[in-house]
Amino acid sequence: KPFRLELLGSAGPAPLSGQRRPPSVGLHSGAMTQAVEGLVSDLKMLAAFETAADWREQKAMDGAFAAISWDDAVVKAALPEYLAASGAERAKVDYAFNALVPRPPQSIDGRQAVIHTWIKARLFSYNKAFPF
Repeated sequence: KPFRLELLGSAGPAPLSGQRRPPSVGLHSGAMTQAVEGLVSDLKMLAAFETAADWREQKAMDGAFAAISWDDAVVKAALPEYLAASGAERAKVDYAFNALVPRPPQSIDGRQAVIHTWIKARLFSYNKAFPF
């Protein structure tokens, strides 16, 4: 049965008739907002990097690459877990990533594949907190 996502500290609306309340989630609304902003920011920088690569604009590529959220501790922690994951766990994340970024990395610059892997690790961390 479908259910509504509840955040800690939020009683939220009563469930629809016949629905159970989902268990509380470990992130508060501020963390959720930050997670969404991090994903959107990284996706924007990926688009900027790809556009710069198409135009062979090295400085713009460098700037977009540097603007990725490399200092995000949650993604750093999830990266080795994502790389070690296999089967259904990894397939869910790869499917979600391919829905967001349908084009495979080009061979122009290997950093594009690094960005792809970073964003997949971000999605992996989200899947751990909020299973897809």
